[in-house]
Amino acid sequence: MKLLKSILIVIAVMIAIPLIVALFIPKTFTSESEIVINQPREQVYDYVRHLKNMDEYAVWNLKDPDMKKDYEGEDGTVGFIAYWDSENSEVGKGNQKITNIVENEQVESEIRFDGWDEPMISTLRLEPAENENQTRVRWTSTGTMPYPFNLMSLFYDAEDDMNESLENLKSVLESQETITVTNKNFLLDYLQQTTSALSESVAGLNEAQLQFKPAEGGWSISQILEHIVVTEQMLLNNAIETLEKPANPERKEEIQTTDEELVRVMTDRSKKFDAPEMLQGEGKYNDTETAISEFMQIRNRVTATVNETSLEDLRNHISDSPGGPIDAYQSFLFIAGHSARHTLQIEEVKAAQGFPVN
Repeated sequence: MKLLKSILIVIAVMIAIPLIVALFIPKTFTSESEIVINQPREQVYDYVRHLKNMDEYAVWNLKDPDMKKDYEGEDGTVGFIAYWDSENSEVGKGNQKITNIVENEQVESEIRFDGWDEPMISTLRLEPAENENQTRVRWTSTGTMPYPFNLMSLFYDAEDDMNESLENLKSVLESQETITVTNKNFLLDYLQQTTSALSESVAGLNEAQLQFKPAEGGWSISQILEHIVVTEQMLLNNAIETLEKPANPERKEEIQTTDEELVRVMTDRSKKFDAPEMLQGEGKYNDTETAISEFMQIRNRVTATVNETSLEDLRNHISDSPGGPIDAYQSFLFIAGHSARHTLQIEEVKAAQGFPVN
């Protein structure tokens, strides 16, 4: 009996000592790490502002490739949230939300772990280094670790993982081609954004609204939808045909249009263009469900093709367009921009005088 009592006392002491020690360990913490990456600040910023890209360099994300993930909002913008749930005790469950972005300078986010009352604040600051093709990345994490979890700080140094993550980031970014490369997540996000915008723009419209024409010679929403569907199919076929041909990266220097310029021109409704007769809609859609269903059949193939094609191949296949040479990445960017342009046109029709009300 005395032996049992002694064992229980020893066990109690072993449990009590760490808990007592934890009382004297600070609950707040700050971890910092930095690295110089041999890429321009704009390119580094465009990559790190997307939380999904952390799957390619952050140590915590790489610890469990099978973790469950979910997303809310548009990646790379304030308010986007990435959720994760892992059976790996080192990863756990929680979410990360972008709370502040300063273009080309800073990306700040809140990280919340299940069981913690206060979020951890993660800040990535981008600063010029020795020349314009170098970027100093400073990573700071601050937060409050609840008792008795603060005891972990005696055995775990977050800066080690941050250092390794930044080394991974450096490796990923320096393997990219300078300036001309935009990550695939941007393109995929833009495709998703324009898909949602079109669907929301026509949701609930009836036959009279779909067939309404704002003026003599103007297009109805039904015609606009038909034009989007027919044109997207043609553009997809052209893009696939380009990708099936041998890569021709030697033509890259011929490309004069940047990705940003392409998107800006496509969504500038102050400049109008006449579509070829074969791409003009006749107004065949009397319900939005049919129109969106046919659109999604093509858009899903567009997204699948982008997913299945490496960024290198997208950038190394050059073709000629009415606006000059473009690469395959820009071809798909054009597809998304085209639907965005005509979604704006649909909104113009809905705002026109005489548009039928429900």
